[in-house]
Amino acid sequence: MNQRLREPTLHRLLDANVRYADDNKGLTNHCPMALCALAGMGAQPARLQEFFDNWQRRSAVPARPVLKAVSRDTWLACIGDASAVSALREYFEEWIWSAGADAVLEQVLGRIPFAPASGAFHALIRLAYGLEAQHLSEIAAGLAALVCGNLHIDTGPHQRIPAASVNQGLAILSRALHGTVFTGSLIVTRLRAVAGYPLFYAVLPAAPAQPQLLDDMARAAISLYWQTNNFTALHVVTGLHAARRVLSHLPAALVQRLLPDLWVAVCAAYVSIGAPPLAASDVISDDVETLIDNADTWQDLFTTAIASDDDHVIKMVYTCYGENLRAPSPLYLAAAGRRAGRMFQMH
Repeated sequence: MNQRLREPTLHRLLDANVRYADDNKGLTNHCPMALCALAGMGAQPARLQEFFDNWQRRSAVPARPVLKAVSRDTWLACIGDASAVSALREYFEEWIWSAGADAVLEQVLGRIPFAPASGAFHALIRLAYGLEAQHLSEIAAGLAALVCGNLHIDTGPHQRIPAASVNQGLAILSRALHGTVFTGSLIVTRLRAVAGYPLFYAVLPAAPAQPQLLDDMARAAISLYWQTNNFTALHVVTGLHAARRVLSHLPAALVQRLLPDLWVAVCAAYVSIGAPPLAASDVISDDVETLIDNADTWQDLFTTAIASDDDHVIKMVYTCYGENLRAPSPLYLAAAGRRAGRMFQMH
């Protein structure tokens, strides 16, 4: 765990956030995720408090009262029930207190349809930050969001031929669906439209049978984001980083069961933005190299992100830093810099 996420001010503010709705004005409550990323980049207590106060004035909506209790016998009935999120969060928090976070995580993710794209990947991201901070209420909130906002894309019982690789699988989708427009102002709306589109199911390959599947998806995601500067692609980058954190808490056998659903979620997100053909890696590298000589250092980007009230800038810089530590690539620095406004746009 990043030791900075033990910051007492962070945990006090995460506790305070319980007073506010998770489905904030029809959107995800981004405050706790941004606070965790700020703390992870070294934001001082005063800055954490300032961010929370600004968010509270600008966006906070009081949480609705819990009108019904959830129990060990009834929690599965909450799948897809957005009205149950507060009650389920309370139940999961009590369960985590008694059984431990990893045990509850295994039980819940082993029994629900795994739906990484729920809440435009925010449920998974919030869960990951809760685990990193070891904050029980945030872990419970992330799990509740995965259950109650469950956006599972069911590919049906028939056999699919696995893609030879992540890039080859995306290329199959691009050849069939490039330029297809899915309408809707929200990422989730467009994902649901893809989930109801017959041609998507007709051409979707099964996940590549590769041990490094998550790593390959992450590489494709940062390339896609760099190439398109697309907001949905940003959520795929941060969502896959979150998936890595969450899956690290689970037994290997369960991880192997869940990865195909993660692949489908990434494919659906890719198709939802028109399935643009991915540029060759050498072309992307040449483009990045024209910028990287003048790029800011990570610490400079941290300074910019910490001063920002844009939660997507904050989370993207923190995500790119973490992914770059795992698999260094100039794309992460370039993408983080572009999102933070510290590098000129490519033309």
